[in-house]
Amino acid sequence: MIDRIKTELKKTQALLKERQSQFTEQADDIVVQARHKAHLVRGDGAERLWHFETQALDWVDDVLERGDVPGVELVKEPVGRLVQQARESVTSNPVEGYGDLNARAAADAVRSLDLVDLLKIERVERSGKGRKTVFEAILRRRSQLQKMPFRGAAA
Repeated sequence: MIDRIKTELKKTQALLKERQSQFTEQADDIVVQARHKAHLVRGDGAERLWHFETQALDWVDDVLERGDVPGVELVKEPVGRLVQQARESVTSNPVEGYGDLNARAAADAVRSLDLVDLLKIERVERSGKGRKTVFEAILRRRSQLQKMPFRGAAA
């Protein structure tokens, strides 16, 4: 009878260890998913903020260029300078010497950028050379930033 109880206790202990392992694994998966979602939201928020900043600067430029708004002439020069400084800050190229890079080197430079820097490079390409190779690299990098990380990278 004692042997049977010992056997049952060992089975129960093994079952408890197995369940604990399962719970730990599920908790780890939930943490990884939560971190990934936080990463996506953070990137989405930064991207939205960048779009809002550039749009706001465009709106201010538009108001400054219109002659029918009262008082614009009084503030046109100082506000214009501030807008230009802000635009340079918001749209500054994140890759040093980018204009001198060929398409392959530019595509390689894109591989380590975050979402906002990708937007900046995309804007540079749209207003400049418009290289297909670079646009494809931007799309690949965006896709890479959207993927779930490896378990080891999230720990």
